[in-house]
Amino acid sequence: MEAQLEIISNCQTRSFNYKEDTNIWPVWHHHPEYDILLIRKNTGHYINGDYIGELKPGTLLIMGPNLPHAFHAVEVDENDPTKPAMSVIQFSEESMGKGLFDKPETMHIGEFLKEAERSFEFSGKTRDEVHELILAMEELNDLQRFTQIIEVLDVMTRASREDRKKLVSPLYSPNLNRENVNKVDQITRHISNNLELPISLAEAADVCMMSPKSFSRFFKRNTGKTFVNYVNELRIAQACRRLIETKNSVSNICYDSGFNTLSNFNRRFQEIKGMTPREFRKRYLDKN
Repeated sequence: MEAQLEIISNCQTRSFNYKEDTNIWPVWHHHPEYDILLIRKNTGHYINGDYIGELKPGTLLIMGPNLPHAFHAVEVDENDPTKPAMSVIQFSEESMGKGLFDKPETMHIGEFLKEAERSFEFSGKTRDEVHELILAMEELNDLQRFTQIIEVLDVMTRASREDRKKLVSPLYSPNLNRENVNKVDQITRHISNNLELPISLAEAADVCMMSPKSFSRFFKRNTGKTFVNYVNELRIAQACRRLIETKNSVSNICYDSGFNTLSNFNRRFQEIKGMTPREFRKRYLDKN
């Protein structure tokens, strides 16, 4: 699959695009519309601009326009093969109606959408409420879905600080040159497919047919992260899933996640998560 600018034709002729996707998109892609995404059965990670997050059933996101993103599944819940991979709502302020969010009754949504240009992930009560609203859309007609989207956005605007997390850093500025997007897609998929193996800067540069020095500059400019930090964040995200979902020892998880030494794993985990792997597992178990 070639990385691309996704053309959402429905948003050129209709107010919004709503769909139940059978697969998630592993391709590094972008489009001028907002994305509201509810993950239904995949576990893995997602990349949005310079942010890397955990992907699991129930993950709820709104992604800003023209922020490159991709989804990488590690596992799929096969209990119900007919269940969609994700529910998707796509729209722009123009497609929904010029000036719709300038009205006194909807101005708060317009202000929220400005903030959401850097994307949010939702949790807690907000996620639960929006989850139900999105699942109900499958049985609605287009007019009912239109009003349901307004309600979804209204609920999102009222999310507490604890329930919403801004994802993309203010300094991140995507380079949407088609050739660059293709190269970023190529290398991020290579990294995702080889996380448990040693991945050197030279090897990654080779994949893009660039010198290590040029590749290092290119990667930082287009992802907002150094190559090493990017790989470490993905490996820590993978380790977090294993700490939650398995009873494997921390040392086994360390090596299974691509780290060569336990001390390096603990150090990187502390830097990224602000706690040790054991503390992370304990906090999860205490909450559940």
